Amino acid sequence: GSAGLFCFDLDGNKLWDSDLGKAQVSASLGEGSSPVVHDGKLVIVRDHKGQSTIQALNAKTGKLLWKVNRNEGNTWATPAVVKAAGRTQVITTASGKVRSYDIETGKVIWKTTGLTGNAIPCPVVERDVVYCMSGYKGYSLMAIPLDARGDISGSDKILWTKKRGTPYVPSPLLYDGLLVYTQSNQALYSAVSARSGKTHIDRERLKGMRSVYGSPVGAAGRVYLTDRSGTTLVLKRSRELNILARNELGEQVVSSPALVGEQLFLRGRKHLHAIAQEKDLN
Repeated sequence: GSAGLFCFDLDGNKLWDSDLGKAQVSASLGEGSSPVVHDGKLVIVRDHKGQSTIQALNAKTGKLLWKVNRNEGNTWATPAVVKAAGRTQVITTASGKVRSYDIETGKVIWKTTGLTGNAIPCPVVERDVVYCMSGYKGYSLMAIPLDARGDISGSDKILWTKKRGTPYVPSPLLYDGLLVYTQSNQALYSAVSARSGKTHIDRERLKGMRSVYGSPVGAAGRVYLTDRSGTTLVLKRSRELNILARNELGEQVVSSPALVGEQLFLRGRKHLHAIAQEKDLN
């Protein structure tokens, strides 16, 4: 956050640091947008009550490549970087506009209004479409083609939209054409066809789960979702709600699961948990 941006090698030696300046975040909250590294460039979005910015640095040296001011208030969404329509695009969600920037120059390729305030969920991309959503004081989901240009607000260029059931803190999961997400910070589960926008599961309650901050992840035809009490549900990646297993860590979890190979990592309040079949741990 406001302490700066730091780069270390894998032996723990600091290579460079950059003072990003103080962010003026309201409600005593901190900064939430993670830096993204792509093709030797590091991109960081800083939307706050002061002058919001997006900037790109050389990932090896920390040298500033470009910096662009943004007319935005508090947002916490990490951008998505994708090669599409002849350019590498940096897609950012925010209260005012969704914007796509050219990673080489910082120039806006396309933009649109349509999300609610306090954007947190990350954009997700499949093939030639990006899906952007938010869920604070309202709900919004937009499917936007990556070949868009200019201001497409309210136009038929936007492929489809939805106005209910979207997350506040968690990001969605886009898994082989199926877009899954939870409503607000609640254990209400939806699944939508990414191409058509058709709803298959509409805010069905996940029994035994409470408040959800972590994002769902997917692998091996399954969706893994953990709530703040440390309960993890394993669901079948399906157009119908099909719960395969329920597991308890007995520890608060507010982070998203991480998948590496055949292991699942969960960061709890006091412990880091690595979960795998016994044969995979030997």
